[in-house]
Amino acid sequence: MNSSEWYSIVSVVGGLVLYQLVFAVLRAWARKKKRMLPQLLNQNIYYPGMFLSFFIAVSGGLLFIREHFSDSVFGTLHHALQICIIATAGFLLLRILNVLKGLTIHHYQNEHPRDYTLRSVKTKFQLIQRVVNFVVGALTIGVALMTFEGVRQVGGTILASAGVVGLIVGFAAQKSIGSLFAGIQIAISQPVRIDDMVMVDGHFGVITEITLTYVILDTRDGRRLTIPINYFLENTFENWTRISSEVVAKVRIRVDYSIPVDEIRQVFLDWVAASDLWDQRKSGFLVTAADESTIELRGTASTRNSDDAFDLECLMREKLITYIREHYPESLPKSRVVITAPA
Repeated sequence: MNSSEWYSIVSVVGGLVLYQLVFAVLRAWARKKKRMLPQLLNQNIYYPGMFLSFFIAVSGGLLFIREHFSDSVFGTLHHALQICIIATAGFLLLRILNVLKGLTIHHYQNEHPRDYTLRSVKTKFQLIQRVVNFVVGALTIGVALMTFEGVRQVGGTILASAGVVGLIVGFAAQKSIGSLFAGIQIAISQPVRIDDMVMVDGHFGVITEITLTYVILDTRDGRRLTIPINYFLENTFENWTRISSEVVAKVRIRVDYSIPVDEIRQVFLDWVAASDLWDQRKSGFLVTAADESTIELRGTASTRNSDDAFDLECLMREKLITYIREHYPESLPKSRVVITAPA
């Protein structure tokens, strides 16, 4: 083999060997120091980086042995390698974004394990990643197509008519474009985030996915509701975990005026204090309403999250009903009828 062929082989093999050595060092560092960065690099960058290095090395080596190919064969091989390099470079950019996402989420998991900041970061990254995926994918396809001579020739015509086409597409897809901008606004203002517990049109559940066009809500009974993203900008809804996950459980019950309120209050507060569901922040028991036949008793107790609040509400309601029925059955709600004798 002549010197040009040797240069071609050395460039390809040398590039791959150097790449493998770099990642061997990263793996050793990850095992020894338990670092997150080398683990993420190995998981996300290894294969796309390896293919990109291979295509670049082959493209460079191909120049040394150009005289062995005809112009048409060399042009075809060189063009194919260009497309492969563009595609793998785009894929590598997306994997780099995954590394940044993993590092950021790992940082907030360590610093704020129960803080809403983690949910905020996850929501931002999820929506930003979807936008970047779309942009990088479109640019990669566009750059790859521009390597074809025929596409380059019609490029000027396409650009000249882009304004008219943009107006037509914008008018036809104004709802879709509105949803896209609504998704970006949700990412910035964040009225809802991943893992938020919300009440939407009578449905209570957890936000499990936020895209640029819709939101997935997992309800308590296992249903998954798909809600348009515009809903959260145009309608009123309850977000139980906007600032924190702490929720106050509320129990309301109607009884007769003859009930000994002080005794029931003390019993309720003792039950709350003995429950593991109470987070020991606050509790209370008050008479909150009255009508011609009954009064309303309301007990409150703070909990760590909405699941604990729901369980505590059910438990306290059951205990109150049982206690009143067993100790003061005459104080259960009743209707009074006054019958007067005729004159």
